Amino acid sequence: MRGIILLNIGTPSECSKSAVKKFIGEMLSDPLVLDKFQPISPFLARNVIAPLSASKSLEKYSLIWRKEKPTLSPILFHMQQMAKKLEEQKSTSVEIAMRYGSPSIEDAFNGLIEKSAQLSEVIVFPLFPHYAQSSTQTSIEEVRRIYNNNSYSFELRIINSYYNHSAYIKALATHVKKYLTSDFDKLVFSYHSLPVHQVKKAWKKGKEFDYVYQIKETNQLLMKELGINNQNKSLLFYSSQRGNGWLKPFLNKDIADLPSLGWKRVAVISPGFPVDNLETLFDVDIEARKLFMKAGGESFIFIPSLNAEDYWIDALWKIISTF
Repeated sequence: MRGIILLNIGTPSECSKSAVKKFIGEMLSDPLVLDKFQPISPFLARNVIAPLSASKSLEKYSLIWRKEKPTLSPILFHMQQMAKKLEEQKSTSVEIAMRYGSPSIEDAFNGLIEKSAQLSEVIVFPLFPHYAQSSTQTSIEEVRRIYNNNSYSFELRIINSYYNHSAYIKALATHVKKYLTSDFDKLVFSYHSLPVHQVKKAWKKGKEFDYVYQIKETNQLLMKELGINNQNKSLLFYSSQRGNGWLKPFLNKDIADLPSLGWKRVAVISPGFPVDNLETLFDVDIEARKLFMKAGGESFIFIPSLNAEDYWIDALWKIISTF
């Protein structure tokens, strides 16, 4: 008997300053996130950086937090929906887990054990199509650490990056077509920015670690699947940078230049995030939209993440079956 864990980075447990501060502190104290680890860094992350960032981040979370009872962050809500659909449609046990916060990876392991006394294999599906040290590596290392520190009887299998998997590309294309119902000047791809030094270090290890190569491959394959032969019809931006030495161009600055160049109708998608979160719902749908329209834009089509769409659930299952 096998079970599946859907793994993501994490979310504050509630929409409050204390919860946001705790989440930011935990994430930024991870040496793999900013890659400048020193013995004092965890202290600074939790006691200096997190308190300074919490108020501004809370304002953003307040704009996207789901209001139904019980109130949930979008990422947790959609992952719960994904797990439910996957269980019902594929007749398999599914749990969700976060690298930071809850539900924890250990909780997910134990949840699968409770569901099946005959559990023989656990498949971990990281919701990161593209490899990055600050998402893929840190999450997988934490999964393996917990697995190795416990006497689990089941085998562990982790799905690798699937940026070019045909099922993932076809699910994206099916999704995008629902939103591209009118003409547009540019299809804008938005991805999480990373420190350039991290990207260079990973690039030297080969394509399976090359973030920029992988996202460009996704873009090219998706454009082909959509039947858009003109690659100049698309643009690439990066969001959520924490400094000038991160991958550019920056979405929250340079998207405002597009209307002056004659590109006044855009559609924006974030393929690196299969689940909607702060970076899609705020950085793209609120902040980038406002900047673009204020600069003279005429149409801004926000394409949400795949979330719990049936075609994504089917694609996810196909990816699991072929790795």
